[in-house]
Amino acid sequence: MPTHSTQTRTPLVRHNAFPPTAPPRVRRVCLIALLAIAFLFASSGWNSIQKRWADFEYFYKASAWLVHNGTMDPEIDRFENGGIEARGGIPWYLPFVPRVFSVVSWMPMRVAGTIWLIFNLVLFFATLRLIGRYLSGLPPGDWMVTQLVPVLFLLAAWHWEFRLNQINNLTLFLLVASFALWRRGRPSVSGLALGLAILVKLTPGLIAFWFLLKRELRVVGVAAVTVVVAGPLSDVIVFGPSYAADTYRAWARSALIDNSQRGLILRQVEMDWRNQAVGALASRWLHRTSYTKHFDNDPRIHLDDSPAWINVANLSLHTIAGGVLAFSAASVLLLVWVARHPARRLGEWRIRMEWALFVLAMLWLMPVMRRYHLIWALPAISVLGGAIHYCGLRNAWGKFALVCAASVCAAQLTLVLYLTNGTNLPEAAGVLLAPVLLLASALIWRIVTISRDPEAMPPPAEFADE
Repeated sequence: MPTHSTQTRTPLVRHNAFPPTAPPRVRRVCLIALLAIAFLFASSGWNSIQKRWADFEYFYKASAWLVHNGTMDPEIDRFENGGIEARGGIPWYLPFVPRVFSVVSWMPMRVAGTIWLIFNLVLFFATLRLIGRYLSGLPPGDWMVTQLVPVLFLLAAWHWEFRLNQINNLTLFLLVASFALWRRGRPSVSGLALGLAILVKLTPGLIAFWFLLKRELRVVGVAAVTVVVAGPLSDVIVFGPSYAADTYRAWARSALIDNSQRGLILRQVEMDWRNQAVGALASRWLHRTSYTKHFDNDPRIHLDDSPAWINVANLSLHTIAGGVLAFSAASVLLLVWVARHPARRLGEWRIRMEWALFVLAMLWLMPVMRRYHLIWALPAISVLGGAIHYCGLRNAWGKFALVCAASVCAAQLTLVLYLTNGTNLPEAAGVLLAPVLLLASALIWRIVTISRDPEAMPPPAEFADE
C-alpha cells in the first residue's frame, strides 16, 4: 500500500472519524434487505428465461450454433417447418463470448438460463463484498451495510440487467476483482481478470490504459497476454487460421467502424431513446432524428410508435460526428491529466477515485449505452459515499457529491414513467447520461482537492485480513 503524507499543516477540509463497525443486528438487517433485492432480481430474470426473452437468448443461440456447427452464428433462426428468420445475434462481441457460453449452451435454453442466472446472483454479492472491502473506505466487514444504499440508488439499472440476463454484471465483477487483486499485491492475477474483462466487453480496455498511466506494467502485460492467448490464439486453434482471420476482420468492421460512435451517427443506427450514448444524444438533439424509431436487429419486435423529435437544430451528420469525436478526445485528455501520476506517488483515496472515474468513463465513451450499463456506476457511488462520510455535509463538495449520487437515483424514476404510461421522452433527452457526468465531476473535484492537500482525507480502512 502506498504511504500517506505526514505533513502537519492544517488540511483544507476537516474530516470525520473512522466509523465504528456496525452492530451485528444492523448487518443482518442490511444483508436480509440485499437478499430480498436479489430475490426480486432473480424473479425478473427467471420470468425472462421461462419466456425465452432477449438478451440471454442471443448469447445462448450464438453459442449453441458454435457448439453444434463449429462456426460463428450467422444470425438466423432455423425453424422445424423449414422457415428461416433473421434475428439479433452478438456481432459486436469477440468470438471469446460464444466460446464462454458454450459451457451451458449444450443444455436446453431454460436450463442454461437458470444456471446463468444463479451465476450472476453469486457475482452480484461477490462484487458488493469486494467493493465494500477494497473501495468504499469504510469498515470492510460492513460491506452489506455500506453497499445497500449504492444498490438502491441503482436499483432500476440492476433490475434491467437481471431482467435481460445481460453480461455487464460479469464485466463489473472482473474489473472490481482486478482492482482488489492489484491492491492485494497480486498484479499478475489482476491482469488476468482485466484481460478477461476486455474479452467480454472491449470497453474495459480503458481500465488497462489507466493501469498503464499508473506504470503498472505487469498488470497491463498480463492483461495483454490474456487477451491474445484466450482471444485470437484460441480462435485460431478452434476455427483454423483462415476462418479466424475472416471472423476478426468481420468483427473489426462491425465493432470498430460500422458501429463506432461515428459509424452509428452517419448510418443513423441505434438512435432510438434506449441508447444513452453521447453520439445518439447529439444526433437526437442536433439532427432530425426520431427517438421513437427502433433500429433493432431483431425483426420479431414490432412497435407502432409514431415518429417524435426533440432536436433544437438540424446540423449535418458529419458535423455531429466530428463534434462527438472532439468531445470524446477532450474527455480522454482530461482523464489522462487527472491520472497522469504513477501509483507509487499517490495515496489510497486518490487511487480508488481515479479507478472509479475510469470505470465511469466507459459509460460516456461507449457507442451504445443502455439503462443496464449504469450498474458500472456502482464503484463511483460507493467511493463517493465513503468520502462523503469523512468530509461530511458541512462543505460544498460533500453537498455536491450527495446531489450527484442522488441524481442517479432520481434519473431512474423515468423507468416508472415508461412502465406506467410508456413515456420515454426523458431518456430520449439523456436523463440517464447526465448523472454519469455529474458523478465524474464530483470525483474529479475531490481528486484535485486531494492532490493539493493529501490530508484532506484520512487513510481509508486497511485491507482486511483474509
